Amino acid sequence: MRVSKNSVVSMCYSMTGDNGEVIDESTRTDPFEFFCGAGQLVPGLERQLIGLRAGEHKQFSVAPADAYGEHNATLVKRVARRQLPRTIDVKEGMRIPMRSPEGVELVCRILEVQDEAVVADFNHPLAGLTLNCSVEILDVRNANN
Repeated sequence: MRVSKNSVVSMCYSMTGDNGEVIDESTRTDPFEFFCGAGQLVPGLERQLIGLRAGEHKQFSVAPADAYGEHNATLVKRVARRQLPRTIDVKEGMRIPMRSPEGVELVCRILEVQDEAVVADFNHPLAGLTLNCSVEILDVRNANN
């Protein structure tokens, strides 16, 4: 059986950025399993898997637009310190939860700490990155089995 929409796929993979740093991976002893077509993977990754069979290997890259999107400079904002959770000692590089004015839970990465504010990046951590993937399909089965 080939990977197709509505199939259950078990795979091991390695995902790196352009600098070679491992972003995520799974192994044969702890494989990643997903339901194809359910939106569990970024679109570009899932498209590359369509048609593969158990035992097949593939290496490919997924552009930011087909993964977590391009880095959006408008999502880097100056936030007043009084808007941050008081219980957190804010430091550069840390990720902290915040609420938007509409009440939506967001996570940001602190880029810079200033006296009265911080510069926070609300982009997805992998936004703007090309994902270099190496996959091995371990099993493909019909979702009804």
